[in-house]
Amino acid sequence: MKITFGILAHVDAGKTTLSEQILYLTNTIRSLGSVNKQNSFLDYNDVERERGITVFSEQASFVLNNNQYCLIDTPGHVDFSTELERVLEALDYAVLLIDGTDGIQGHTETIWGLLREYHVPTFLFINKLDRETADYEKTIGELKDSFSREIMDFTNIFSEISEEIAAAAAETREDILDQFIEGNLCFDEIRDEIIRLIQEENIFPCLGGAAATGQGVEKFLQIFSSLTRTDYDNSLPFAGKVIKIRYDEQKERQTFLKITSGKIHVKEPILDGQKINQIRFYNGEKYIVSQEASAGDIVAVTGLKNSYSGMGLGESGSEQQQVNRIMPTLQAKVLYETDISDKAIVEIFHILEEEDPMLFCQWEASLKQLKIHIMGKIQLEILKAAVLKRFGVEITFAQPQVVYLETISGPVTGHGHFEPLRHYAEVAVRLEPGVLGSGITFSSECHVDTLALNFQNLIKTHVFEKKHRGVLTGSELTDIHIILIWGRAHIKHTEGGDFREALYRAIRQGLMKADSLILEPYYAFTIKIAQEHVGRVMNDITKYSGSFQAPDIKNGLAIISGKGSVASFVNYGEEIASFSGGRGQISFRFAGYHPCHNPDEVIKARDYDPDGDIDNPSCSVFCAKGTSYVVNWYEAENYMHYFR
Repeated sequence: MKITFGILAHVDAGKTTLSEQILYLTNTIRSLGSVNKQNSFLDYNDVERERGITVFSEQASFVLNNNQYCLIDTPGHVDFSTELERVLEALDYAVLLIDGTDGIQGHTETIWGLLREYHVPTFLFINKLDRETADYEKTIGELKDSFSREIMDFTNIFSEISEEIAAAAAETREDILDQFIEGNLCFDEIRDEIIRLIQEENIFPCLGGAAATGQGVEKFLQIFSSLTRTDYDNSLPFAGKVIKIRYDEQKERQTFLKITSGKIHVKEPILDGQKINQIRFYNGEKYIVSQEASAGDIVAVTGLKNSYSGMGLGESGSEQQQVNRIMPTLQAKVLYETDISDKAIVEIFHILEEEDPMLFCQWEASLKQLKIHIMGKIQLEILKAAVLKRFGVEITFAQPQVVYLETISGPVTGHGHFEPLRHYAEVAVRLEPGVLGSGITFSSECHVDTLALNFQNLIKTHVFEKKHRGVLTGSELTDIHIILIWGRAHIKHTEGGDFREALYRAIRQGLMKADSLILEPYYAFTIKIAQEHVGRVMNDITKYSGSFQAPDIKNGLAIISGKGSVASFVNYGEEIASFSGGRGQISFRFAGYHPCHNPDEVIKARDYDPDGDIDNPSCSVFCAKGTSYVVNWYEAENYMHYFR
């Protein structure tokens, strides 16, 4: 049996230390490494060791009770949470680590929410119980109150079944409660029921210990191995999911994938005729080469050029691409020396974007500048160091700016015509506001008698092949449903690219007429502060246009939960540290995009001219008497064939 599990936690909860203990106890490593000594088994990247944080999700394998386990250590810092999210679909189980001295923190809440959205069965381990300020019972109570009442103490599961666990297992077997009352219920008799409940996310086993000393880790492993199960089938056709893209030290492109069914072999074509050159099983920074891999394995393969993170392969190829719940909220311009060519910088960041698609690298040719999306300032520091070490290029970044998005408040139609000499296409679309967070969607109401299906499919492809820009600030367009209502081709002169031009102009013309809205990213935050500072904090939240719930005050410590825009609160942690003498703290969770609280200020600061954006024209191109001419968006409908 093959089982893949990830260890996830808020930064500094002891995640890498727990990974080391597990690998040591299972004889994978001969001695314990540590973050402080820069010799942990899975944080082997130079940048990780220098900074003392996990940046990349790395894997190690071990055998326990005749089962093959793959352990994935994930980043804990919020700046690298998109890296964490990419691996979730590869997990059979998750181990959520909780700091027994600090309890639930902001990023812990984010991780728990992601695990529930991706439906990953979850175990919990309350760490640092060797410290005086740690409290197992208090922490598990907080977890029950904040996350789920189905979080249950499994410390003594082998010797004693609690009433809580018995009641959960009795939902499908009436005899269990009778046996429990009679005192005859033992672990082996309800093991299958517990495994099923864990897999269905109806029970979340919780244990505790101290990873630094090894306390409780062996017991956790025994219980974890007894209550995890998978049923991968090698006899089915091959199916897999791409987890990430990574370039090795020789700059060879590797596609890391989780095989969910069937097998793959070297020299086998699995993507558009592209063959696997090599199959690698990684264990830390080292790997072994194999001729095949089968269901349940996580492997790196070379030879694939067009794979991308979240992509389905084989029988999974038709699955919808993964929609990320965590999105970068900041954007920064890349600064570099003049002796480095623009092309070289773009190529470097193309590689980095393949490895981290959430960078959303954008080269603005007219301004000769490269912008990337980021989660925070720590990520910029890591990127700067990584580019220097990997490519020998020194870069810096401009001050990060908030990433705004645009949408519309009501339906509008747009028309685009593209008819330079010997070309022809016309498109009419209706733009409608979409559900918050839905992105760009498409459908067609155009009859095939009006426009052939192949052209309609071509238009659909063009909708999704670029990021469309709004007309208020030039920010990316989102949460809009694009409906094709009409189209026309010419039997001789229409080529594929003609519909691209007509469609883009139709969308843009509609936006120029629409009532547009600016959306900005929001944080949900939790502030822990001394009671004496509560008034100051509440006044600050109000000043920054945020909202908050009534403070929870116990023993002179206040916890304040609220929500506010990233633009207003991104630097508030520094303020708290200043006026609290470093004792106050704030943790953030991404809370989605919402209407901007100060749109006029943002529009003025951006100073965007939609008519001057030559990459996103709203005008249409017509032809008369063998000569092409351009008609502005506000007059174009008078010339459209749609209205004739």
